[in-house]
Amino acid sequence: MTAFIILNYNGKEDTLACLASLQEMTEQNYSCIVVDNGSKDDSAAAIREAFPQVILLETGQNLGFAGGNNVGLKHALKQGFENILLLNNDTIVDPNFLTALLKAAAEKPHISIFGARPLRYYEPDKLDHLGGVWNPEKAAFDLIGLGAPAGFRFEGQLDYVCGCATLIRRSVFDTVGLFEPLFFLYWEEADLCARAKRAGFQIDVCYEATLLHKVAASMTGGKPHIAYYWWRNRLFWMQRNLSPLEYKKIFWRKVFPEIMQVFKLRLLKKFHRKSPENILKSVQYLAATTGIIDFYCNRLGPASPMLLHKINKPQNTLL
Repeated sequence: MTAFIILNYNGKEDTLACLASLQEMTEQNYSCIVVDNGSKDDSAAAIREAFPQVILLETGQNLGFAGGNNVGLKHALKQGFENILLLNNDTIVDPNFLTALLKAAAEKPHISIFGARPLRYYEPDKLDHLGGVWNPEKAAFDLIGLGAPAGFRFEGQLDYVCGCATLIRRSVFDTVGLFEPLFFLYWEEADLCARAKRAGFQIDVCYEATLLHKVAASMTGGKPHIAYYWWRNRLFWMQRNLSPLEYKKIFWRKVFPEIMQVFKLRLLKKFHRKSPENILKSVQYLAATTGIIDFYCNRLGPASPMLLHKINKPQNTLL
């Protein structure tokens, strides 16, 4: 039997719509676990009332994507589920979604992590993306199929699959562990896949498993939040997954010049005229430079409340 794990954080309407789409699937032999990550929008009460059959776990605080999903994973593993399907709450699945994934899992026993085919909710003729391939020349992942036509297929090997919908066999977690909670948000699925691949597990995409993805609907902070976690966790991912020699080469050739440029732009924007556009850019560069500093100061996990306050109120933050 398969366990769905859906993480909710102040996304009541999205989560209710996602759960409703699961009820329309042709395959109904599954259990659904919703982890509420300390929501303040009465999500838990609404989910409990509309879907009493769902297992609802309330964390009482925002543990991030990694920590929140780990709560659901621990419950699912304790209950003995062999297949675990991590699904973003801002998705709507196709009726054949689970049937296709289970068929792929049965036909390809050598594959342990399956991605799906996520289409953009507001542009359903285009892909979100299938996953990523590490590009050492960029010190980042190339997002495969990003914005490509819906029928796009990738013939190469992915380094991670898009985390909005991922079927993972129990053996992966038993071998490499759960998500690293210090990532909090972003890069955690790439880290899990990297650890799994080093342990000998293989990943693939099930193109017949289709869903619509609203893309970061729960990211209320927008681009400054992304800049903070992207920069900090990019450095954290490289530290964890590259050899010391690889890290050293990439850092001095690519990453260090980028860091210097980000700090330069941060200083320049700080003294520009205080137009709304420049204030927003200043906040984004503040977020990026803070992420870099926090990594080197070993401040991982959730971003500091002070930074989040500045990010959420850029119009009042001339920085």
